Amino acid sequence: MIKKEVWLLLGTVGLTVILALGMIRWLAPGLLGGATDLQLVQLDEKLPAFYDGVFRPEHFKNDQFQLKDPLTRIRNHPFLPRMVRLGPHDILGFRNLAVPVVADVVTIGDSLTYGNNAEFEQNWPAQMADALGRKPAAVYNMSTGGWSAVQYLDMFSKSTIFRPRVVVVAYYTGNDPLESFTMAYGVDHWHWLRPDSSLRGADSPRVVSPAPESEWWPVAFSDGTKAIFTPTLRLASNQDHPAVKAGYAIMAGSAKHIAGLAGKAGIDVIFTIIPTKELVFAAKVAEEGLDVPADYATLVSRERENIATLSAHIQSLPGVHYVDVLTPLQSAAMEGRFLYAPDKDGHPFPEGYGVIGRAIADKVNALLPDRPSGLYSLVTDDQYSFLLVNAEGVWNFNSTELIEANGWPPGEVRNITLRELVDLPHMGAISGVDAARFGPACCPADN
Repeated sequence: MIKKEVWLLLGTVGLTVILALGMIRWLAPGLLGGATDLQLVQLDEKLPAFYDGVFRPEHFKNDQFQLKDPLTRIRNHPFLPRMVRLGPHDILGFRNLAVPVVADVVTIGDSLTYGNNAEFEQNWPAQMADALGRKPAAVYNMSTGGWSAVQYLDMFSKSTIFRPRVVVVAYYTGNDPLESFTMAYGVDHWHWLRPDSSLRGADSPRVVSPAPESEWWPVAFSDGTKAIFTPTLRLASNQDHPAVKAGYAIMAGSAKHIAGLAGKAGIDVIFTIIPTKELVFAAKVAEEGLDVPADYATLVSRERENIATLSAHIQSLPGVHYVDVLTPLQSAAMEGRFLYAPDKDGHPFPEGYGVIGRAIADKVNALLPDRPSGLYSLVTDDQYSFLLVNAEGVWNFNSTELIEANGWPPGEVRNITLRELVDLPHMGAISGVDAARFGPACCPADN
């Protein structure tokens, strides 16, 4: 009887081992020495295959400018061709010609950073790139109209894949507070950003958008500048209301989280706060002594206070940079420059975007390193490579004899990383002597 039980136990153990080895060979053949390239990948019922997830049929059948998303609420339609003052969109739905492997600068914001009212080359990220002068940089714009502080934080965490040197995050006081509140209190995934547990999504004040004509305030200035202001609409995100206060707290919290992530990743982060059109023209309105509506006066007062409070919080965060764009915008408005459309649209025109872009470019330029120039040593996988970076691009020196023959003195070589070379053209190997082209005279030293 005992012998029978022993054989039954051995048989059960043996069968279990055989089944286990079979499962391992099927799911992870490399563990048993099998060829992993012969392994069949099982489709996940919830997760599509990679290319099916990228080239989704609904992206081609849907003609909407924006699509719904469970975490960001909305996202731009991928593959959107260039339209009048909209697009183009890359495969991720962002307003770029293509998705780069690396990006020196990433910009994150809403429709004012996307660049409504301007062609692709005229939004402020593009004009910022043009203003960098001697430090041309690859700029990637990760902005979408209708986004707010919650999505900015989400996108910052994703932007690190591009290994940016600088990320610029632009808040907008015209609607970010209430839209931040709606996201944090309306999507459970972002519950940890809620500053007040007693509030609910339904506590948001009712906002009529777009503003009805009865709420317009048309103004004609003495220099010929015209504008239609919508102070009641913009006051909604700046009024004395618990949801608005929570919205600004969410914006401040997002900046703190972004600063922490940036510090860990070794990324310089710049914050700015884009004001409403109404506040941009406030000094001009006051100078001309116009009789302002009550909502306009209240908006200007409260928005100034909100910007002052939020900017002070941002500037108190360790390792971050802040750019004031309100002052240059107000100065440009006083000069009568064509910053905005003469209608009720609150998005800048190209000239207004230019003021923002150039103000931010000054700070970005100070943070970007100079382009490499000269003789370098690159270490990869314990292998040394000697490289020359000149105006043409990156060259390989195949021998130390060629380095000396081209006029480089001993000890001139410096270390460099792949990140510093990745966006430069690679020209090939240097096989001869041409001191004017490949020697010290070709390459001004780094500043």
